[in-house]
Amino acid sequence: MKSSPLFCTAIAVALATASGCKKEEKVSVTDVAKPPALTTEAPVAAASSKDPAEVMATVNDTKFVRKEIDAIVNKVMSSQNIPAEQQDEARKFCEQRVVSSMIMRSLILAEVNKAGIKITDEDRKKQTERLEGMLKARGMTVEQYFKESPMGEAEARKEFDEGIMIDKFLEAKIMKDIVITDEEVKKVLDDVTRANAEVVEANKNLGDANKAKREKIVALKAKITEGGDFAALAKENSDCPSKEKGGDLGTFQRGQMVKPFEDAAFTQPIGQVGGIVETDFGYHLIKVTARTPAVEAKGETPAQPETVSASHILISREREKQPRPVPVADEVKEQLKRQKSQEAIQKYIGELKAAAKITTPAFPDMQL
Repeated sequence: MKSSPLFCTAIAVALATASGCKKEEKVSVTDVAKPPALTTEAPVAAASSKDPAEVMATVNDTKFVRKEIDAIVNKVMSSQNIPAEQQDEARKFCEQRVVSSMIMRSLILAEVNKAGIKITDEDRKKQTERLEGMLKARGMTVEQYFKESPMGEAEARKEFDEGIMIDKFLEAKIMKDIVITDEEVKKVLDDVTRANAEVVEANKNLGDANKAKREKIVALKAKITEGGDFAALAKENSDCPSKEKGGDLGTFQRGQMVKPFEDAAFTQPIGQVGGIVETDFGYHLIKVTARTPAVEAKGETPAQPETVSASHILISREREKQPRPVPVADEVKEQLKRQKSQEAIQKYIGELKAAAKITTPAFPDMQL
């Protein structure tokens, strides 16, 4: 089996999980030593004025002080646009991610150094080609990646080399012992085939199922025509969460509902329940309770769109399901290897953490 790239996938995911990151994101070799980019909108304030010698974390005999943490945080945040009201929160988030990442990286690199891992020209060439492929979709070259890194070119290249060493270490320490058997691959393929057969069978009965749904909405319409309480029937029968409020959808304007629903809601008489409306969601009965006409702008008063207040009963339709593409055996092997890799690396990092003395005085509640 072809060897999987480790540091950019398995180790990055493991470290993100270990540091409490709950975002699903693609991670590069530099992401373990810095926080992910923040989605923000305005310039960032300068660095904090706290004591640069403040110890923010320790790993065994290694101390990480505010000065070095701020140096990383400032470079990352200065490349972002952060609203003034979010700057304090953004800085704290960055600081915690940097501290957490440096702790994890310190633990791994200590083991890498003990193992005497060295980088060859061939190692660097392979990872550079891989990085080049990843950057191509972004229209960026490897040189641009290093030169434009918010960490600075020298730090980005250093972390790139450290990532290569971590890859080699994990390959020797963990990956060589991961085996994917033919039975495991067969089980995955059999599960997909069985699930697809169930989908095909369900689709065969789609017509009958939706016929019953249509008959149900017709029966509800008849009950309402005979004087049944709309809100009570909605609460008992509707498949929409609005059922808890008797089907009340509140007030909305054009463009907020799907077209067939909108057309009915904006043309039905107030206080009456219209005919059955069919949308991709299913079958609806709509009761318009109020309508406010549009108002043109006058002076400093802005224009107001026409709005409608309405309630509805939804009987959802069964939709045709699509079978999953059946993967080839090699794809399944790679998927299973990635999964086992992540599990093994997380377990290994947990062991390193348990054996180390780690403190985070700057963040006493941080979960590593």
